[in-house]
Amino acid sequence: MKSIIVIIFSALAVHLSISAQPVQTANPNNLPATTNNLKVSDTKTSHLVCPDKVNYVQAGDYSLVQAEIVPELSNLVRIKATQPFDKPTSLTVVCADHIYSFELSYGNDAPITYPIESFESQQAMTFSGKLMPDYLLKDLCDQVLEKHRHQFHKRKAKKDGIEVRLNSISLKNDALFFELEVTNKTNMAYDVESFNFWITDKKKAKATNVQEYQVFPQYQRNKVQRIPGEVTVREVFVMEKMTIPDQRILRIELGEKALGNTGRKLSFNLKNKDILKARKL
Repeated sequence: MKSIIVIIFSALAVHLSISAQPVQTANPNNLPATTNNLKVSDTKTSHLVCPDKVNYVQAGDYSLVQAEIVPELSNLVRIKATQPFDKPTSLTVVCADHIYSFELSYGNDAPITYPIESFESQQAMTFSGKLMPDYLLKDLCDQVLEKHRHQFHKRKAKKDGIEVRLNSISLKNDALFFELEVTNKTNMAYDVESFNFWITDKKKAKATNVQEYQVFPQYQRNKVQRIPGEVTVREVFVMEKMTIPDQRILRIELGEKALGNTGRKLSFNLKNKDILKARKL
């Protein structure tokens, strides 16, 4: 009789132990939802199922992955690889006021359906400027950084181991994207006080006659505040499209935060012809 009671008690304990385990939500990748990893295949089509209309879809490399909103069902995103690939690529989806960022990898075992709400997201906030929503500016800035163009070679300044240069100017609708690169060739960190943009006269005959005004970027991608020693960083500033009269220039300044206003300040000038070389994104 004792043995029967022991067996019954043991079975009950196992049952309670199993019941106490947290319920695991099905994940198509067998990965935690917070990793936002998706598998795609070129032999089958997968779909992201969204709770509301999809407002935006952007794949990192369309030569590897096709991603589009299904015309008949605006809450579905159709995804398919164009070919097998080894290096992961990205996918950004915006729906229901949330931004979802994914890393796509190739695999023939890719699921057919992904519920998008099972993945981590960020609130999609519209930028306070007037160019375009913040998530679009972020995505376009990332495209600029990924392309890493070296469009300009002479638009730069150097001082005491610090170099700042203009890499490229890109254009999307009414937005100009200025990609700057700053290199610290010293062992001491450079603390950034500010990046400033001024439209000013080419020639300064008399200080009292100089007319200049500051142009404020509507978006800054990385908000760089410190550049460690022996490090190069890149930053993208977004401004409303502009042209400059022939007798004026756009001066770009980088200032260092230091005691007693002793920081290193670097600046270089752009002409109107430089801005007109902006390449389409």
